[in-house]
Amino acid sequence: MRVNTFPSMNEASATAGKKGNYRVHQFRQLRHFACVFAVISVAVMGTAHAAGPLRAEPESLERATPKLIQELRADPYDYFRFVNRPWIARVCDAFGAELPGLPVVHLHGDAHVEQFAFTQDSWGLDDFDDSARGPALIDIVRFLGSIDVAARKRSWEKDRDRLFDRFFEGYRRGLAEPGYTSGPPDIVLRLRADAKVPATRASLLAWGESKMQPMADVTMKNLLAGVEAFAAILRREHPEFGPGYFRVVRAGWLNIGIGSAVNPKILVRVQGPTDDPADDEILEIKKIAEFDGLGCLETPALQPTLRIIDGSKQIGRLKRKMLAAGPELVIPGLAARGQHVREWWLQSLEPSYRLLHLTDLRSVGDLAGIIYDSGVQLGAGHLPDGSAPAGSSERKQALAATATFEKRYRTEASKLVDDLLRGWRELGAR
Repeated sequence: MRVNTFPSMNEASATAGKKGNYRVHQFRQLRHFACVFAVISVAVMGTAHAAGPLRAEPESLERATPKLIQELRADPYDYFRFVNRPWIARVCDAFGAELPGLPVVHLHGDAHVEQFAFTQDSWGLDDFDDSARGPALIDIVRFLGSIDVAARKRSWEKDRDRLFDRFFEGYRRGLAEPGYTSGPPDIVLRLRADAKVPATRASLLAWGESKMQPMADVTMKNLLAGVEAFAAILRREHPEFGPGYFRVVRAGWLNIGIGSAVNPKILVRVQGPTDDPADDEILEIKKIAEFDGLGCLETPALQPTLRIIDGSKQIGRLKRKMLAAGPELVIPGLAARGQHVREWWLQSLEPSYRLLHLTDLRSVGDLAGIIYDSGVQLGAGHLPDGSAPAGSSERKQALAATATFEKRYRTEASKLVDDLLRGWRELGAR
């Protein structure tokens, strides 16, 4: 049984997305009628993936707050972030005929420009909430779509093809050269230098406290049991975490985000290594997003949140002190309410962590730097065996597949953006 809450949150689960079901009928009749039906079939199948506006799922809109709806109507990029699941469904449909011949790799699952983050000593695409396994084109077309939307929003449309070029330059470099890194983009160096207030643990703790929304007593009781389950897992990797490390100081619901806004999230402040409040830790516990109905993605039946951990380790660069998937463990107080820890995952938050926003971009050059580096990261992460030597057959095959489909990736991404903007305008007119 699938549930929506941990420890308790009464939200409707997202229904499985609709899939196109196309069949080619062979007619053994007169040649004239066979030709007529063949023409009709080709016309239908060739346009099915672009059949109309790309709309947000009704269930997601029902769960969105009025404030979020207002943000979606105001900003096409926010709308792009909100409709990842319908976007993936369109991509799966558009490339349906090619999918059986493509290798399955670890995916970021929602790769786009505003997923780029940095800390004091690392940088790269982050936020692996939608990570799964599937064909690399899911990430490629998604990221190209984000370039297109960003370029249109910033009136840089004439630079779009050059920005696409920059992505593929980085992607091919990541595929071809083991361990290659280009160093932090210039915009990361600038934003680090421009930080007016140094990031500190005290500021992170204050931020966490300000974002925690009240929980019912029964919810808090269930949360405490869940934190203990996560603590048991984390202590296997970190035996230095003492008995009081995960003592909950305070916790509350977290209501932020765009793409993940309708998925339950919890912030937890725990004691940390000592009784001193200054070394407390902030943990984020998230409910996994469901991908039912997306046949081109693979998700594990047991411990479903492992896909997020695996994607983070395979593709991610920003390493967290704590990262754990909910265990296959029955907690009586939760099971009695039809809830499961396995559908949640945990990560620690770092004081210097910062996500990039389109408003941070001062020039096309800033965007190009982010795009190239993201291409490198995805290219390297999409290899099943990242240790394969340069010139290996695995790397050559991946490069050949990229060259074969590159023009199609570009075309489909821009078609999808056209459909997405139609859906966005529809929402704005409602």
